[in-house]
Amino acid sequence: MTKDRLTGLLRMMAKAAADCVFPRTCGVCGCSLVDGEQLMCLGCLSELPRTDLHRVEFNTVHQRVAGTVEIDVASGWYYYYSDSPYARLIREAKYDDMPLTARRLGEAYGAELAAEGMAGRFDLFLPVPLHRDKLLMRGYNQSVEIARGLSRELGGDVGDNLVALRRHRTQTRRGGYERYANVSGSFGVVRPEELRGLRVAVVDDVVTTGSTIHECVSAIGASADVASISILTIGVTKMK
Repeated sequence: MTKDRLTGLLRMMAKAAADCVFPRTCGVCGCSLVDGEQLMCLGCLSELPRTDLHRVEFNTVHQRVAGTVEIDVASGWYYYYSDSPYARLIREAKYDDMPLTARRLGEAYGAELAAEGMAGRFDLFLPVPLHRDKLLMRGYNQSVEIARGLSRELGGDVGDNLVALRRHRTQTRRGGYERYANVSGSFGVVRPEELRGLRVAVVDDVVTTGSTIHECVSAIGASADVASISILTIGVTKMK
């Protein structure tokens, strides 16, 4: 047996042992995952309520952030309903100390976008930042992990030019105007010269009213001479 075959066999045995001790399960329905499945089983993946917003020129995400900054691509992977089992994936990525879930969500969405010819469309992914106090409490920024997953599948780098200038309270259970007032002036751009001429994409986990994303893209538009600004999220709530 060659060294490469032996190494491959040992890896397979280690993976099988790990699956026995720590079985991988679907984050939606809880059934066991098989080889080739990540996060979700194929059944749940096929039933995912995809938005397909990247195919729509002026869609619901565009409308939520419409203003002085022109947006190129604006899209999210699937529609987010708080009582849906698919919402567990985003909650796990955000609140349950599971950064790997966030990264795999980014990879899965990025793979689907790449399959539709969007690989190489973005030069730099800019995650919506957390204020340092919240980052210390949580230990990681789920939007950074999502951006890393997207970058792996679509190409491009992950930047840290978007920064949180002040801490704001959670957006959960706030109305549209309250969300806007809560995040107004919360974000800024550092080293804007690094963004000159780049096609940047702002990345977040969920877009609801669009107030957070709007503040981020406005900060970029006011500070940096970018070629284009896009928005990519995992979840999108439906407008009421």
